[in-house]
Amino acid sequence: MADHTTGRSMGKRLLFATAAVIALLQAAAFFYTHRYAVPAGTGGDVLTIYTSSSDELLNATIPLFEEKYKIQVVLVKGETVDLLEKIRTGSGDPPADVLLGGVYSELYSYADLFLDYVSVNDKHLIPAYQNTTGYTTSYILSGSCLVVNKSLTQGVEINGYKDLLKPELDGKIIMANPINSSSALAQLTNILLAMGGYEDDGAWAYVDELIGHTGEIASASSKVYSSVASGKKAVGLSYEAPCAALMRSGADIEIVYPEEGCVYLPATAAIVRGGDQPEYARHFIDFITSKDMQNIYGNLLMNRSVRKDAMSGAYLVPLDRIDMLEEDMDYVKKHKLDILSRYSNIVSEHTGD
Repeated sequence: MADHTTGRSMGKRLLFATAAVIALLQAAAFFYTHRYAVPAGTGGDVLTIYTSSSDELLNATIPLFEEKYKIQVVLVKGETVDLLEKIRTGSGDPPADVLLGGVYSELYSYADLFLDYVSVNDKHLIPAYQNTTGYTTSYILSGSCLVVNKSLTQGVEINGYKDLLKPELDGKIIMANPINSSSALAQLTNILLAMGGYEDDGAWAYVDELIGHTGEIASASSKVYSSVASGKKAVGLSYEAPCAALMRSGADIEIVYPEEGCVYLPATAAIVRGGDQPEYARHFIDFITSKDMQNIYGNLLMNRSVRKDAMSGAYLVPLDRIDMLEEDMDYVKKHKLDILSRYSNIVSEHTGD
């Protein structure tokens, strides 16, 4: 006879352990919010991180890092492109030690701003996402998706990009500006790849139609999924992790993985050349790629881990059930400005600006 008592005990222990971890993260988030956004010049060691990462990821990461290494962290938040310009021009205050967030195609043109460092955990990462540049470290995978408000789209079948052009959705779509947002740039190149190719006239014709159909182009990617969750917009062109987190919290939304195909790109971190804390910066890179942190990212925060041995969250659809596309990262990094210029011209035609 099977020992059901043992099974129940194990289940209870797992439940309690999970609850304890969640409680720890909540406490860390409170402690972080009320203490750790400190100004420079307060005395002692301070690590300054420029980041476009979500509050949820930062709340789970920063207090634990500070506790382990006994160092205060100052966060400067913004879109990746803006942060890169602050680093390049030296206009950031305080100056950065680490850049956390963004994709390689954004950092490529700023390679001279960063120090080479390969994490001690690099060998544990999925081979496709190991450090081959010398200076960029992948720490989570980010996939483009559509986020759909279920109440506002009743009776409208949405399976992919082509469905966004349906008359019922005219003016009810929101996307972010790829000039400012790394996730929006990834979404744009995903669309082009899925609809025919980066230089395909038909793919760009689709982009033209979609922009004409869109109700808002937001300056920040966070406004996309929050607007759909709050019912201000019916559909958003977004990315997976924050949408999955909203689903877990009970939001009236669903994630649609476009049937035309999805691209998954690694979010990257890099050590800023000339920073005040290169040793702690290296510790931070190792910390975010450690198995413990990758399990937190994957199992509790709804991000996809870059490690081969890490867990994944229950709200994430297995990758083998998603139609996957492979980004040509060499092409995108070399032609990023061309892509953004063509996009800007289309937007200008619609807005008259």
